[in-house]
Amino acid sequence: MKNQIVHSVENEHESIPFADILLHYTENFVKTLENRTISVTVKDKLHQNLLQEMSSAAEITLQEELNHFKNSGENFYPDYTRSALLSLPVKYPVLDKMLTVMAENYALHVANIFSNFHKDIDLISETFSIANDAAIIDIDTSLGDGHGGESTALITLSGGFKLIYKPRSLDTSVSYNLFIDWVNAKLDVKLKTLKCINLKKYGWLEFVPYVPVDSDEELKEYYYKAGILLAVTFLLGSKDYHSENLIAAGKDPVIIDHETIIQPVLKNQPSIRTWDEAHKIPEFSVLESMLIVNQDTGATLQCAGYGVAGNVETMDMEMKIIHPNTIDSKRETRFVFRKLIKQNIPVYNGKNIFVTHYKASFLKGFSAAYDLFMNAKEELLSPGSPVNYFSSQKTRYIWRPTFVYFRILKYMRGAAFMASFEAYHSKLYELMSKAYQKEGFKNLQFILDSEMAQMLKGDIPFFNLNSSDSHLQEGEIVEIFKYNCVENIRQRIHILSEKHKDEQTGYILKWLDMNA
Repeated sequence: MKNQIVHSVENEHESIPFADILLHYTENFVKTLENRTISVTVKDKLHQNLLQEMSSAAEITLQEELNHFKNSGENFYPDYTRSALLSLPVKYPVLDKMLTVMAENYALHVANIFSNFHKDIDLISETFSIANDAAIIDIDTSLGDGHGGESTALITLSGGFKLIYKPRSLDTSVSYNLFIDWVNAKLDVKLKTLKCINLKKYGWLEFVPYVPVDSDEELKEYYYKAGILLAVTFLLGSKDYHSENLIAAGKDPVIIDHETIIQPVLKNQPSIRTWDEAHKIPEFSVLESMLIVNQDTGATLQCAGYGVAGNVETMDMEMKIIHPNTIDSKRETRFVFRKLIKQNIPVYNGKNIFVTHYKASFLKGFSAAYDLFMNAKEELLSPGSPVNYFSSQKTRYIWRPTFVYFRILKYMRGAAFMASFEAYHSKLYELMSKAYQKEGFKNLQFILDSEMAQMLKGDIPFFNLNSSDSHLQEGEIVEIFKYNCVENIRQRIHILSEKHKDEQTGYILKWLDMNA
């Protein structure tokens, strides 16, 4: 006879490692969905998404426990699930708390999407030109790095209309749209902007579908616009525009995430090496945004938002659970193939089309935008400058590349760390503090403290930043930036010149040669 605390794995969850144990933690979340006016299919999908995230956090520890169970001579899997459910809170209190918080945060995230949608439906209807009786019929969560359990989500409404929910301020999206409007007017071009509703703590953003181009002329237009956007991201000091932050929407390359569209510049810090320094990315260059790469820097080819011809797939090794939810469950190293092309490369006649045959269009677009900025220096530095759209705006600053944080959090999932809050905290501090050397460390302690506080919650750390401030946090008197976000843009305007343009063209030509 089954013990009451043991859950059977339903068919849709049977491929999720240790789902039968994790179901215990998702009971309350499932109850919160009962009164939602969405289909059973969507409820199951949301539940499965939560279980997948929890399984990723728990599988190392739970597999190790299963190994101990089998080594003791036991071989009946339901007995293992009973044992694990009873012992987990005591033996692995860190994991127990982590799973509990994940379920609570996810429930709150989904609840916020529904409540904010119903509150904002009239504004959404007016902005996006949809019926004001539209209802949510589907939600895709976790489209970006989560924080506090909330992340970017794709919302599908009755009638098939889609929009993006962002659990943060869209200040920079609004400012970016206004700046692009200025560029469009000056160059007589139609770079796409995104409709958005900025409600300060969250917002709604136009969904951009990945659609093919219809002709060779549209491909020329696409790469002409792509060249313009490279110049725009250089001028704004943009960062982190890899393949997932760009959509090829027909004849329009579209930057879809504006969190890092403006960024400050660090003062020289003896205790910290920035991503750009570590990878030999030239300061104030077109390589900073990651839209293009060069082989003589440390940035990998897969970083390029605009891609590199032929670089479409990579092979990695990863640990994977096989035979999940059975006594034969085990973690094995498997080769996996990962696509490097997301939705960032235009498609024509069913094929991805790289810049290879459209180099002239790309260079023409970049040159046109660079010349615009160079010839409009006086206007760009004037009191009425479009750069002022970015003044005193809320933005985010990532102290280290997100993948660094992710790797550390993944490493911390080991059973030894899940067994003790003290051990977890101690090891995390050891790993995080390695990046800080003794010289100048005291002035940066508040950054490490903030990173630690956020990572102890399972979050990828970031700092909410005012674009006109030279420090990271409110109340901080330590100015760590050489230029704040707006000053960074103005500094770039000052250095615009024929010589600088030739240097940037050289970087572009190296990237174009990689696409031969």
